[in-house]
Amino acid sequence: MEKRKGMNHNTSLVQIIRRNKETYIVIFFMTVMSFFFMLKSPLHPWIGGDTGTDDSVFKMVALMMEKGYMPYRDSFDHKGPLLYILNWIGNKISSYSGIWVIEFLFMTGTFFMIYRISRLKCKINSSIIVTMFSISLLFEYFKEGNLTEEYAMLFIAIALYIFLDYLLNQKVTRFRLLICGFSFGAVFLLRANMVPVWMVFCLFIFARTVVDKKWDALTQFILWFMGGICIIAVPILLWLAVNHSLSAFWESYIVFNKVYVSVESKAFSGGRWNCFLSFFNTTVFLISFCAMAYMCIIRDKVINIVYMIYMLATLLLICMSGLPYNHYGMILIPAFSYPMASLFGEMEEMDSSKIAKIVAVVIKVYLLANIILPKWLPIISSLPEVYESREEEHKSELTRTVSSIIIDNTNTDDAISVYGNWDLIYILSNRRHATRYSYQFPIGRVMPEIMEEYMRVLEEEEPKVIVIQEGRYDDNINGFITNNNYHLTWSQYEDSTDGALIYMK
Repeated sequence: MEKRKGMNHNTSLVQIIRRNKETYIVIFFMTVMSFFFMLKSPLHPWIGGDTGTDDSVFKMVALMMEKGYMPYRDSFDHKGPLLYILNWIGNKISSYSGIWVIEFLFMTGTFFMIYRISRLKCKINSSIIVTMFSISLLFEYFKEGNLTEEYAMLFIAIALYIFLDYLLNQKVTRFRLLICGFSFGAVFLLRANMVPVWMVFCLFIFARTVVDKKWDALTQFILWFMGGICIIAVPILLWLAVNHSLSAFWESYIVFNKVYVSVESKAFSGGRWNCFLSFFNTTVFLISFCAMAYMCIIRDKVINIVYMIYMLATLLLICMSGLPYNHYGMILIPAFSYPMASLFGEMEEMDSSKIAKIVAVVIKVYLLANIILPKWLPIISSLPEVYESREEEHKSELTRTVSSIIIDNTNTDDAISVYGNWDLIYILSNRRHATRYSYQFPIGRVMPEIMEEYMRVLEEEEPKVIVIQEGRYDDNINGFITNNNYHLTWSQYEDSTDGALIYMK
């Protein structure tokens, strides 16, 4: 009897493996793709280069958390708290490049979920092509990594899959509703204007459920969705509240961002329209949008119209500030798979049509030759060179020199201040920043009272070292240095973007 039970167990295990073979193979394929793509990150283990401006700020907040300080209250920035928590986890993996592991896992999950969205409408081979087509714009939109949009993509793709599977196949469970709500909460706690997928589809499902008078279903939808939001939002908000950082969170994340969007949109004349056109007028977006428009004519008209509204709503929210930053476009990536998958799925259903098969092959060859392979081949071809140089130092000489001087002349408990927007110096020297503000630009221009508070508290704290980023020397910092008897210890000014001054007490 024991032997027979074992045989049954082995047989069921084999059946499970066979049944999920596609999933295992696709996960492996997406993992390899993600590893290659993430060579674009300066934090890749084989690269270890300088982090970007925004990336450094997020890592700096996480460093302050490790030292016992709180986001917003002790370390100002205006992104959502989940971003700093992810960076804190990354620091626990490795002090400098650990966040890359988080990025890699999120990117792999995003690729897999985009594939799953495609599989709702077309076969395996078509879904692979659609997935690679969808992420091709990521090569342009990905900027140095560790940005809010990069993490939001996974949650957006998960929610999009849940919404589409429900609308197309009426598949819904309490667990999926929890996950959908959790995903919304996660994205809202990254950056609030990245939630159009929930805005559009939740409103549509709500309206349709009310029209159909399915009150019990509507109640279940709302309760479980809200439960998912609470699972992630309540612990984080309680953590902020208990540590007296909730009001600072509101001021930084809500109030400051409203002012920031208003000020920056005025700085770019016609910025919103130009921003809209720059994201809309890409080959990938235009092909996807036209494919969705065609599908609106022939099948699932209401669902496909709602999907087009979702695509446009995402585009409009991206452009609300008028800022022409490519990385904003990353949240569009999950939206491209369903339109193309629907088009290929329609052709696959025409089994007897040779013309449909020929057209499908031509489209796939075009996508491979003109959109997909030109993006991937440079990364693949550079792989040997990147691997051979993996032991070399890839951080800039300037950042290494400045951080070394700070390390040699301060203790780990000393505070320093970098005047500009160059938080990488804090990270490499493992020093906390004086005042609440690790950086002053552009936030000091957006809200002048920030600069006033920074200078006032700087007078009180008088940090041991002041680093001035090239191009940022002005009357404010000159007056402080002169009045408080700081002396110039080191200087290097090479051009308008690469240099620094170091002053010591």
